[in-house]
Amino acid sequence: MRAFLSVLFLILSIFTPWHNVCRAIGDLGIEVERVSEGGGIDKCRYCGRLINVGRVHQDAELIVKNQLQSALTDKDMGFLEGTARTQYINVLIYRFEERQGGDFAVDRPARVGFHMHLINKGVMKRVFVYEEDQQALMDNLLTLGKFMKRGGKWVTVERLSGDGITKGLDNLLEVVE
Repeated sequence: MRAFLSVLFLILSIFTPWHNVCRAIGDLGIEVERVSEGGGIDKCRYCGRLINVGRVHQDAELIVKNQLQSALTDKDMGFLEGTARTQYINVLIYRFEERQGGDFAVDRPARVGFHMHLINKGVMKRVFVYEEDQQALMDNLLTLGKFMKRGGKWVTVERLSGDGITKGLDNLLEVVE
């Protein structure tokens, strides 16, 4: 059995694409901003994609900036505020709505929507779009994995945005050789 597992691991390590993925290293500038509220469909001023503008919590930029700084620190990367660096991440928040209710029953779930843009020397290199309106498990059984990971409860907007920041950084900072 041990020999079989060793051979299986060897085969998987040769044929899976993750073996030639590395992380970008270095300090990044960070910029977090919000779209003016107004509702409806608008266009992202950076990547031109359509966005469905919703309410944005008054502390959304501060919350997301702290999450971004923490996530970069966890990846052993430095950061500076603003776009003074040649390479920076811009986060444009267009929906950031807190849940109405508690952990196990809500009138309205948390909703988050933002774009993360990796910009290098004034040129956009990558874009990550994160939009999630938490759903009840019975509304979408395909979310069972998320439901279990989140402890089977309705999460706060901070938890929802934190998940998005982590996924976004993984996506933006991935460089395939």
